[in-house]
Amino acid sequence: MAGKPLRKPAPFPALPAQESVVECALQLRKIGDKLNLHQKIRNLITKLFCPGT
Repeated sequence: MAGKPLRKPAPFPALPAQESVVECALQLRKIGDKLNLHQKIRNLITKLFCPGT
């Protein structure tokens, strides 16, 4: 069939297990970012109030 263009196959939809793994990874990343921010704030406060350490 020389005249017809070839169709690209449709991408496979993500499996429910993969979607839950991605969602879990995103949630863990958000939690880690919040904890990192809290630690940076604590370090800043410590430096301000305890400059000798």
